[in-house]
Amino acid sequence: MKKAITVTNRPIAIMLVLLLALGLCACGNDTSQSNTPQVSTASNTTGGTTGGGASNVPSSDNESATYIFTDSAGREVEIPRNIERIAPSGPLAQVVLITLCPDKLVGLSSGISDQQFFYIDRKYSSLPVLGNFYADTLSLESVILAAPQVVIDIGESKPNNTDDLDSIQERTGVPTIFIHMDMSTMHEAYQTLGELTGETEQARRLIDYISQTLSETEEKVNSIPESDRLRVYYGTDDGLTGMVSGTVHTDVIDFAGGYNVVVLEQTLRGGAATISMEQLMLWDPEVVLLTPASIYDSIGASPDWGGISAVRSGRYYEIPEGPYNWMGRPPSVNRILGIRWLSNLLYPDIFNYDMASETREFYRLFYHCEVTDAQINDLLANSTFR
Repeated sequence: MKKAITVTNRPIAIMLVLLLALGLCACGNDTSQSNTPQVSTASNTTGGTTGGGASNVPSSDNESATYIFTDSAGREVEIPRNIERIAPSGPLAQVVLITLCPDKLVGLSSGISDQQFFYIDRKYSSLPVLGNFYADTLSLESVILAAPQVVIDIGESKPNNTDDLDSIQERTGVPTIFIHMDMSTMHEAYQTLGELTGETEQARRLIDYISQTLSETEEKVNSIPESDRLRVYYGTDDGLTGMVSGTVHTDVIDFAGGYNVVVLEQTLRGGAATISMEQLMLWDPEVVLLTPASIYDSIGASPDWGGISAVRSGRYYEIPEGPYNWMGRPPSVNRILGIRWLSNLLYPDIFNYDMASETREFYRLFYHCEVTDAQINDLLANSTFR
């Protein structure tokens, strides 16, 4: 059995915070990049009760009861039994934790824009931005000052996961764990996160919605002959940056029963490749999806784009976005609503959803938000049938 990873430099981290507060030292920013986890029978220290709210002042009672958690990277980490203060590792983790336990966040990996605050409670605007583990923005100093009980990384496995997680943990003095989550294991990840955070009821509601969506979609998609699957192109920026097939960024197309025409090697960061108009014409997609702030408004009058079946038939759409893109960006739980939206768009006779009602239900459940009719109209303005 592997030796459990126990955080031993918490006193050093706390001392660093005190020195920083006194202005006696200054630390620069540092950066680091980083299946289903199991809770093992734990080393158990007796102690305290769960406190309310996301206080930045650690409770010695809360932190005295710990156990050994085996994360998705196979690391055994000693973590508190009662978790009230969490730091996300990056945007994907941030979205998931907002849907499950937003009041337990002590910081954000990235700031939330004014447009996103239309759908997320503005009270979280007071949270500090800690930075992203997978970009050059992570501030170890900010993580320490926020005093989380645990840092949670969520997503697909990455190269050097174990070393990166260990490094963050050692440098901050905060237990750091990884929970694997992709589309097919999303319900399992939520179950684990619900147990970790004590938010089992909310986790169950989210799991039920996710499981129903995926099982219902799979059953209906399986009834569609391969020869009837629609060819889909997913473009961004200038329209000729295509999102390639077989990545987490485009799996909504696969789940919704479409055929992603961009079967290429990824050449750009984020699962994309540069293509030519000639190549797009050869693929001749029947449906075109475009990200917001790309070229949606102009392709209807473009002679080049007018040569594509999707544009001639009016089957080109702007992907809804708010607070996050329904196809990804980040590729998190927002994709579940994306599956309902896209399957309905591709095969309305099979997936007969009222997307206004679907949107209202999803936002209430996942983003704790009662969307207005005006917001729904804005989200779906360029995203439904003409």
